[in-house]
Amino acid sequence: MTKNSQTNVHTRAQKSRSALAAVVITLAVGLGAVTSIAFLPQAAHAQSASKISPDMTNKIESYLGNMTTLRADFVQISSDGGAAEGKLYMERPGKMRFEYNPPAQILLVSTGHDFIYYDKEINAPTYFDIDETPAGIILAENVSLTDKVKVVDYSRTAETIRVELVRKSDPGAGSVTLVFAEKPMQLRQWIVTDPTGIETTVTLFNTEEGVSLDPELFKFERIWPNQRN
Repeated sequence: MTKNSQTNVHTRAQKSRSALAAVVITLAVGLGAVTSIAFLPQAAHAQSASKISPDMTNKIESYLGNMTTLRADFVQISSDGGAAEGKLYMERPGKMRFEYNPPAQILLVSTGHDFIYYDKEINAPTYFDIDETPAGIILAENVSLTDKVKVVDYSRTAETIRVELVRKSDPGAGSVTLVFAEKPMQLRQWIVTDPTGIETTVTLFNTEEGVSLDPELFKFERIWPNQRN
């Protein structure tokens, strides 16, 4: 391989990593909206946010609040062209782990206190307040769709429930839409839309709830060069 070819390959790899990083950061810190990517039926006969009933609000809050653990495969797609897949682990309250399949070198871990974006290739972790991420809504000890967030859109079909949320403190920061299968109730998808309109859709497959998970999944330790064997 020529020097120019090596340079081009390296440049493409950097761009690919940067694009994925941008998608993951959006997922981590953006609070955005949802668009189905044909894995779930599109909403029909949508009901406005003002018509979401207290019973439906309680149903969603109770489902999320009673969830203990979750394990699933996921596909993540961004409207700007980024795409990735991997494994999701969640233990409520407060803990979550996204393991991205190669060639992605990204890890997301919520330890119960911090939400960490870790680029393995450059050994660089970035820390966020979990309450400022979309995951904070799902991972909160006391799940509420009316406390720090508000419902701005709601729709229901024979198979799915979709609820779009924004933070009361900064509604212009974007929104997150949670998509549930209703019979039985199960989290199937969420989509984050940042203030620029970029949408990041995460769809879950092969979901298992109430499973035993290794506590080590939700710990994070940065690996320094002198720690490697």
